[in-house]
Amino acid sequence: MTKAMKRRLLFFESLGLFILTAVLISGCIRFRASALVPPTVVLERAVFCTALDQKNGWAEPIQEKTLFKKGEDSSVYSFLTLKDLQGAHTLFWKWYDSSRRLYRATDKIAIGEEGKVFERYIAWDMVYVSEDKKKGAWTVAIFLDDRLFSAKEFEIK
Repeated sequence: MTKAMKRRLLFFESLGLFILTAVLISGCIRFRASALVPPTVVLERAVFCTALDQKNGWAEPIQEKTLFKKGEDSSVYSFLTLKDLQGAHTLFWKWYDSSRRLYRATDKIAIGEEGKVFERYIAWDMVYVSEDKKKGAWTVAIFLDDRLFSAKEFEIK
């Protein structure tokens, strides 16, 4: 092997080692940086209920359950409690009937406020349980900032 070939081989080995080191270090740096970013909101509770008890600007679910009966229950509420809500966000619901067809999609609502942190934040949406509603398992998908945040099922009999 000539001196020129040995130099080229040494150059490529050094370059490969440099690239491998750079990739490993950048991976570690990204991991550590993302681990230090706190979440902007935590889903504390997502429940279904038949009604809400609203007092003094606050609400609590009444009769939490996942089975709703026509003739007995008049509505289904999807109720959320968010924890440590930081900044401004958008929230919306999509309700799917038992045949997995979109029954209803809400408009996006603005929640939170830029530069503020809310220790607890509540939100809800509802549909009526009427005779024309399909029986079976329904799904509610909740979206935060246009990304799926939670999905839960309930049943109508």
